[in-house]
Amino acid sequence: MGDLHLSALRTQSLSFRIEEFADYKILDIANQTLVKTIREEAILKKMPKRYIDGIHSEFDGNYLWIWVDFKGKDREPLDIFFEEGTERHFIKPKFKKALKWIQDGIKYLSKGHYVSGLQAKYVFRDGMRKGYPEFKKKLTKELEDYLQETSLFG
Repeated sequence: MGDLHLSALRTQSLSFRIEEFADYKILDIANQTLVKTIREEAILKKMPKRYIDGIHSEFDGNYLWIWVDFKGKDREPLDIFFEEGTERHFIKPKFKKALKWIQDGIKYLSKGHYVSGLQAKYVFRDGMRKGYPEFKKKLTKELEDYLQETSLFG
């Protein structure tokens, strides 16, 4: 062991190599599997392009975060409304005297009315369920390969 430098022993540490792998590779694997599957699920469920483009991922060294940044004009959490759905509720104008929209070529005005709410889409739930097995398999395989490649003793 006289020729083996102390820093080489530190890099041989399993926990060091696993942490190094996570910093280097986990986000890439998540994007190839989980994020890809969530985006596919969003397309399948006909989510707006702005929703699909708002799907992001990040690894902060401790946690893998996957979220969608999809807010309304007043920063209301549209992502949660689409994921979990909403119940029938009353809507009214905030700044104008009436709500205005066009449907089937007819202009409508309303001082407020009930809407049926949104049906839950479960984009993230279903995307995670579908993508997790591939994520786990790819993560395990690449980690095993990495540990084999970085082993100092064979």
